[in-house]
Amino acid sequence: MRLVYVDESARSDRFYFIGALIADPDAVRSIEGGLNDIAGLVSVHVPSFDPHSEFHAVDMFHGRRDWRTVPLAWRMKACDLVAKVLARSTATYVFRGVDLVALHARYRRPHPPHLLTLAHTLAEVQRQLGRHDQDALGLVLADEHHAATGARRSLRDFKSAAAPGYTTDALHCIADTIYFGPSHESRLLQATDVATFFVNRARTIEERDPRSRRAVDKIVANVRSITVNEYIWRP
Repeated sequence: MRLVYVDESARSDRFYFIGALIADPDAVRSIEGGLNDIAGLVSVHVPSFDPHSEFHAVDMFHGRRDWRTVPLAWRMKACDLVAKVLARSTATYVFRGVDLVALHARYRRPHPPHLLTLAHTLAEVQRQLGRHDQDALGLVLADEHHAATGARRSLRDFKSAAAPGYTTDALHCIADTIYFGPSHESRLLQATDVATFFVNRARTIEERDPRSRRAVDKIVANVRSITVNEYIWRP
């Protein structure tokens, strides 16, 4: 059994993304311990920082909420260290997206982007699980989301049969249902958030500051070292 941590990200009304971190027990332990160590390191150098704070990429990048008193250099160092923890782990990462402009241009009543992208992501997760073991199962854990009920219902349908426009095969390798919980209590969901934020940014933002570009490129290079699929669907 592998745990699959999923997190969403968007770029205004242009793109919708979901990242999925596929983790075996060793990866779960190393990533959770690694992020706890990074939080402790930041708190030593920035005494006002609570080591129990959430690694939330938007807040880390822009210096908001728990990260507002942390200097820019330490915020970026923390992001870089999270990416390095991922790169050293046995986890793998999937990044899938939908071009919303193309979706609405092609279809009058398109599938809801969050369900469409989730289906594409889990279909790829299933392919990756099958590479290890045809009988492998993945248990999906996600950040709390207003569409949790719809996602659970859709997954139930995706597991029983392929759904036209969503999946080409039934999701028989996805166990049970989708479990939703608060990301501030899960270091693995936080790591997924950091990975997905930066891959999103690398694909959709042209960094004007050379220092920011170098920092983002370095972080994304580590995330991509464990990425097994990165694709944006443009219908």
